[in-house]
Amino acid sequence: MSEDFVDLKGCKTPETYNKCAYPAPYPEIKVARENPYYGKLLLEDYAGRAGELTAVNQYIYHHFVLEPEYEEVAELLSCVALVEMHHMEILADTILKLGVDPRQRTIATNEVEIYWDAGFVYYGTVLCDMITANIAGEWAAISNYRKHQQMINDLYVKKILERIILDEIYHVQLFSQVTEKYCKPNIKKE
Repeated sequence: MSEDFVDLKGCKTPETYNKCAYPAPYPEIKVARENPYYGKLLLEDYAGRAGELTAVNQYIYHHFVLEPEYEEVAELLSCVALVEMHHMEILADTILKLGVDPRQRTIATNEVEIYWDAGFVYYGTVLCDMITANIAGEWAAISNYRKHQQMINDLYVKKILERIILDEIYHVQLFSQVTEKYCKPNIKKE
């Protein structure tokens, strides 16, 4: 194990949960005022294709199938999934405060509800494909959060999204460590 690779044994405990979250406090969950439009936007981050619910399910699945051969990576995935669940809780609370029911769906511009689907999960078959997909998913989530920050004119919600983005960037770093350790070809120096 490389010296800078985070040891995540036992990440299921509250003490080690912080190994997968960026080391900064989360802001208070509040909104300037009810705004259903903003709440509907956040449903995409909560339960959309690149949302937190997809990330949780994808990471847990990857944990299950990788654990027999890659216990360290499986523990990382479990730990990151806990942070993503915390994001879901934060978003659900924010969505409620904005006046929208946080059912696990998105609402299209024509008010059609699209419920979360297990088909959003990238299941994959090998470690490196899974980790690559997880990194791509984190970047997609960051992109959505940034887009919504631009669309939302509520400083409280913007702060919440910025704090979540810090975690997502940290997850990219953690998954990149896995890529460095397990997915780079071994090149012999002569």
